[in-house]
Amino acid sequence: MTERIRVERPALRRAAYRGSAILAALLVVALMWGEDLRFAHASGDMEAVARTLGRGVELRDQTIGSLSFEFVRREDQQVYFYRGKDWGGDGYGYVWSPASQPSDVRQVEGPWYAFRDDAHQ
Repeated sequence: MTERIRVERPALRRAAYRGSAILAALLVVALMWGEDLRFAHASGDMEAVARTLGRGVELRDQTIGSLSFEFVRREDQQVYFYRGKDWGGDGYGYVWSPASQPSDVRQVEGPWYAFRDDAHQ
C-alpha cells in the first residue's frame, strides 16, 4: 500500500496570508478613494438639486450623478444628502451649507461637508 507523505509548507502559507491581507487593505483604500471620486463627479449635480430643493421637501431613493442617496432634504439653509449606513451601522452622507459650517462635520470642499451619525453613542 502506498502512503502519501504530506509536507508542510509554512512559508507558502504565510505568503498566502500576507497576500490576502495586502489585497484586503488595497480594497479598503480603493473603496474610500472611489467614494471621493464619485463625490467629485456628482457634486455639481448635487449642488443643482440643493439650490432648487424647496423648504420642507424630501426626496427619497435618489441617484444624483454617480452617488445614491436614501434621502435628500432641506433643513433651514442646509441640504442633507444621506447616503445610508456603513458596515459599522453608522449613518453618513454630505451636507451642502453655503452660509455656515454645520456642527460635527468634516469639510470636503467649498460649501460641502461630510457627516457621520455614530450609531454606538
